[in-house]
Amino acid sequence: MTRSFHARIGAVATAFFLTAVTVPAVSHAALELAVGARQVVKNEPVSACNTKARTALNSVFLNAGEVGAGDTGEWKAFGAVDSEGHSFSAGAIHCYPLDDSYLVTFTCAAQSPPSPDTAAALCTKLEAAFNGGKAEAGTMKRESPR
Repeated sequence: MTRSFHARIGAVATAFFLTAVTVPAVSHAALELAVGARQVVKNEPVSACNTKARTALNSVFLNAGEVGAGDTGEWKAFGAVDSEGHSFSAGAIHCYPLDDSYLVTFTCAAQSPPSPDTAAALCTKLEAAFNGGKAEAGTMKRESPR
């Protein structure tokens, strides 16, 4: 066997070794999406849903705002940002009018890690906050950096 063949075998073996050692050290993140419960609230106007949506989103996330112009009934908020300005969680509440009632839906997303909560846990907190409960400890709500 020639010297160049041995050098190639050595280079390939080194590449496989380095790949085997370094690849498991890479951390993989998962993006989760959760569709929470749907609720029909009778004998309340959709404006009550909008008020509850903003309050609930602000108790779990930051800076809730209505999507689009006018009274869309679609609300969104994002989790706390890291030092680079990235958020790793978000939530949305949609309020749909029904005669003298409304239908409300909850949707959440989280990238784990670094988000300490799963998307399902965030939607559970969001639903509880919407229904008059408080968001549990460990939620993504933090003061936004200035």
